[in-house]
Amino acid sequence: RLLPVNISNGTANGTNPVATAATIYNQVIQKMVGTLKPIPRGQSAKLEVGQDVYAIGNPFGLEHSMSRGIISGIARTLEIGERPIRGCIQTDASINPGNSGGPLLDSQGRVIGVNTAILTPSGASAGVGLAIPIDTVSKNVEAILQQGYVNRAFLGITFAPDEVSESLQLPGIIVMGVVAGSPAEKGGVKPMRKGSLGDVVTALDGMRVKTGADLFRLLDKHSPGDPVKFQVQRAKRGVDDGVEELTIDVTLGLVKP
Repeated sequence: RLLPVNISNGTANGTNPVATAATIYNQVIQKMVGTLKPIPRGQSAKLEVGQDVYAIGNPFGLEHSMSRGIISGIARTLEIGERPIRGCIQTDASINPGNSGGPLLDSQGRVIGVNTAILTPSGASAGVGLAIPIDTVSKNVEAILQQGYVNRAFLGITFAPDEVSESLQLPGIIVMGVVAGSPAEKGGVKPMRKGSLGDVVTALDGMRVKTGADLFRLLDKHSPGDPVKFQVQRAKRGVDDGVEELTIDVTLGLVKP
């Protein structure tokens, strides 16, 4: 079966996706070397609400499309997977399926973000698009190029959904499980066991933790090897309704690729 591969100056067909892609890549680079110019990078930390932006991509397969809008908000959180993406740029520039991975540009043509997601009830643009800021992208790309993975701090716990803590009127997140050999286990964090409530994490280095998102936000500010202090509530064994406040010292590990 022929596999079509689109390039900027034509289309090529092949049967082996790996070999074909490698051949096309090599041929295109050889022909275009010296003519390719990287798009200048901006600084997402300096963005302001209301400034003009432009989203480029292939919405619904319509190649090389551009839409215009403004920055509607900054420092948004994209809840995706277990670890939310923080600091996202919100824009009303039209972003649809096919725009993901395309650049978000400022009025001077500098990349300030990478189009990533939309918030919509219909699946099409509703005027709320989110882009990962270029500062975050640059940091992660540099880490991948240097060591092959993103350098993230690792604690080693799983926690109950926030709704469970809310329903039980607990002041933090419930530790459901602890990864064997993890920094949390070495530090003495206790999970749920045989129906007994585990530790309830209430703070990290004195900063309040009420939800899982709060914990990730604080962990993202740290690097592997950083010492941190976890404040937890722990049920006293054999004492009804009794809890004790503990501070647990933990040295953060590295998220394994």
